[in-house]
Amino acid sequence: MKSAKEFAAWLYDHFKDAPAGVHLSREDITNLSYRQHFNQAFVADIHYELTLKGMGFVAGAHRDKFYLFQLPTVYWQQQDEHYQEDIFYNVHTISQRQA
Repeated sequence: MKSAKEFAAWLYDHFKDAPAGVHLSREDITNLSYRQHFNQAFVADIHYELTLKGMGFVAGAHRDKFYLFQLPTVYWQQQDEHYQEDIFYNVHTISQRQA
């Protein structure tokens, strides 16, 4: 049985050069990690270990597919102006009513 740290290192070593990332099935993880069962905490621990190396690991909505991907390095506001929003505040001063 591999720990989350060992499995994360294995995933990183094998897929660090896959720019589009990969997906794995629940059965793949069970077979590759030598575990009979695993839970969401195991997935979260793998994700934590991989984020230290610039990758992410998340479960799909039905937890039947798991996604390994490269983490982006560009801040969202450094993208084209199409993605930027005007900075505005939803705070207005309160003016006193004149009687």
